[in-house]
Amino acid sequence: MVVEHAEFGHYGSGYASFVDVFMTRRDGSARRVDPDGCTTAEGLPVALCRLAPIARILSPGEPSHHPDGRGYHSRPMLDAVTDMPIPGWEEGCQQISQVLDRHRITLVSPHLLSRPALPHLKIDTNLDDGPHYSIFDVWFHWMD
Repeated sequence: MVVEHAEFGHYGSGYASFVDVFMTRRDGSARRVDPDGCTTAEGLPVALCRLAPIARILSPGEPSHHPDGRGYHSRPMLDAVTDMPIPGWEEGCQQISQVLDRHRITLVSPHLLSRPALPHLKIDTNLDDGPHYSIFDVWFHWMD
């Protein structure tokens, strides 16, 4: 696995409680370049929490980017939290898990992340509509 894209900023403004890292296959087999120069890569998004040493591998995605700056990239959301290993990505999940383990970053389970947060908790986030937030929203939130 290799890092295709990492968003260490805050998507241009606001605040992201996570670093968004997109991993793809090192051999290039999951990457394609269209004749117009648009690059699309299939791979695994990884949300690295800025608030605690935790992370979550999310459902496979296909972000794209073009040399002129346009492209498509999704943000981490609870509905992308999935069980592992992810079919077709078993080896990649294992590699990512091993690297996170070496850095003492814990992969949080989908079961825990989907549990409800405290009932009256208000989270400033554009990633969920509320008013009932999950543990995912507590750790992985973004507000523009």
